[in-house]
Amino acid sequence: MSWGNWLGRIFSLDTLFKKRHSTETPDEREMIHGIRELASTSVKEIMVPRIDVVFFSLDAPVQEVLQKIVESGYSRFPVYKDTIDNVVGMLYVKDILMKLVQGQPIRFAEILRKPYFVPESKKLDSLLREMKRRKVHIAIVVDEYGGVSGIVCLEDIIEEVIGDIQDEFDDEKEEILRIGDNAFLCDARINLHDLNEELGLGLPEEDFDTLGGFVFELFGKIPARYEKVSYKNLEFVIQEMEGHKIKSVKILLAEKDENPGNS
Repeated sequence: MSWGNWLGRIFSLDTLFKKRHSTETPDEREMIHGIRELASTSVKEIMVPRIDVVFFSLDAPVQEVLQKIVESGYSRFPVYKDTIDNVVGMLYVKDILMKLVQGQPIRFAEILRKPYFVPESKKLDSLLREMKRRKVHIAIVVDEYGGVSGIVCLEDIIEEVIGDIQDEFDDEKEEILRIGDNAFLCDARINLHDLNEELGLGLPEEDFDTLGGFVFELFGKIPARYEKVSYKNLEFVIQEMEGHKIKSVKILLAEKDENPGNS
């Protein structure tokens, strides 16, 4: 189903909810519940944090940009001038392809699209309607000081209503993989709250959104692959790095009577 069809479905169900219709199906009731949750969920809660976003500099070499596009598998990228906090446009892969097909030189400044900025506090129901009105699929999230804190995509919002969408380019790797009696391999992007619920770790959620952010703070520096750090009865081992970004972490639990995460 296309994004346009999903949006039409969501807004028609929103109307159904407001009319308190009694003939909706169980699936529709579940989606209606998801729609209601949008009004109380902020952009900050679902955004892709800045550290996980692929940015391009306005003066980056074309070949370097093309290589990163292929490696990432994404189709839209924020472009900045001088610093990441100064996003000047959005680069769409389809615009680059059009230039390549036409045999024209690629000049990023000529094909950038106007960026859409939203505050971290914006509610998802409002953002969804604004994205529909503007016909955009991605927004740059800014904090109270105007700095870039991440991005939010239309797909992220729709997932809040209908559940996870497996994009054709998505990595199907599990966020938490048990690799031993007291060992788990985790995607660094996993939400700390979800990780705590799954494994009962009790990690502090107030100042960190993701496992990667928490572990990065524990090290106090850019860690190296296989480097270890301890927290209470846990040991975190860096399994995979991508540049300065933590990609995956192995969590080792000290032996105790009850092993969290049993399924």
